[in-house]
Amino acid sequence: MTSSSGSQQPVQASVNHEAVKALVSSTSKVPNRLVNVSIGHLPLFSSRQPDHRTDDRWLQHFNILGSGLTMRLVVIALCIASCAFCGDWSSLYDAQRLESQRERLTEDVNLVIAQEIQPFLTSAQARAFSDIQIDLPLSAEPAANPFDFYSARAGNITLPLLTVAFVEDMSEAYSWLWANRYSSQTVDEYVGMLRSRASGDFPGNHYPTPIEALHVPANALENPAVAQMTDRVRATTLSFMLLHQFGHLSHRTASEEATLKHDRVNGEEEWADNFALEVMKKNSEPPAGLLMLIHGMLYLPTVPPKQHPVSRRRLNTMADYLDARVREFAEGRPNPRLTIVAIRSLADHIRSAALFLSDTTGQKLWAEQSNQTTISSLMPRRVGQ
Repeated sequence: MTSSSGSQQPVQASVNHEAVKALVSSTSKVPNRLVNVSIGHLPLFSSRQPDHRTDDRWLQHFNILGSGLTMRLVVIALCIASCAFCGDWSSLYDAQRLESQRERLTEDVNLVIAQEIQPFLTSAQARAFSDIQIDLPLSAEPAANPFDFYSARAGNITLPLLTVAFVEDMSEAYSWLWANRYSSQTVDEYVGMLRSRASGDFPGNHYPTPIEALHVPANALENPAVAQMTDRVRATTLSFMLLHQFGHLSHRTASEEATLKHDRVNGEEEWADNFALEVMKKNSEPPAGLLMLIHGMLYLPTVPPKQHPVSRRRLNTMADYLDARVREFAEGRPNPRLTIVAIRSLADHIRSAALFLSDTTGQKLWAEQSNQTTISSLMPRRVGQ
């Protein structure tokens, strides 16, 4: 896979399950440092964040993070999801800037794979995953989208650096707003602005990044609460993207294949969603970034072959999966009760989005508001302002 300019070579993030093993600490089910235990190699990765599994305090405000999204999002979702418009958001990040961050962003993806995914795959799944080539071009044509992730061919997952950078910035913006008790409505307005406005409407003819548009200070991650929440939202969003796509590529039995034949499009997406959530469940990690990803896929539709259609049926299936396995997600958590509350809250928000997918009320009003949104109007504000 090449970059949008056609000149960049792909960066492979292949992970060998046998060569990367977890060194389990006494306080964490999965460590922040990984080594090849069998041959004693030096650590391959080093986390920049404290171990998130040592306590569950961040879950106390999980509802706050998600509650601001759903009702404003879904009222206009049908208009957005079915619209023929698909923009090109490649100007969010200058190509030179992305290239300069390639090593760091690639390391972050490798870290997610090594800590969040590989330890929780079966032996057969791990062998299959190690054969997957993961390409990280700068962006992906046509119509570069900050939520692009897809398979260009068999045995391949494409996760553009544009997507990785955007997910990191969105995670930090959400977390900073949450930690400072600001409304998340400005995030919705920002993404609506991206959808409805042209890059030429902004200084330098480029779309503002989440950090720029939402006025997140440069030292935001110095706050431990912001850093911890950012790490969780980022890691679970990227994990779901990679596992969802791996689910599309995974072998299915004849009976499993038969369940897809009546509705191939929805069936494929639901299969991949369930596959991703099943692996994440083994991690006992609430998928904090899932709602943000659903939010993004509804607001910023992608073009074939990069589409992941978001339907009412798909969202309900996802919510049902979470509700049915809420106690399994809570196993191994320091505070199982708090985890159960968080998972049920997430399922409720997803189900609310499904209910409103067919509600067209407010579409015109939202479009008008998005056209009028400016960077100055996205200044942080308290809930209700």
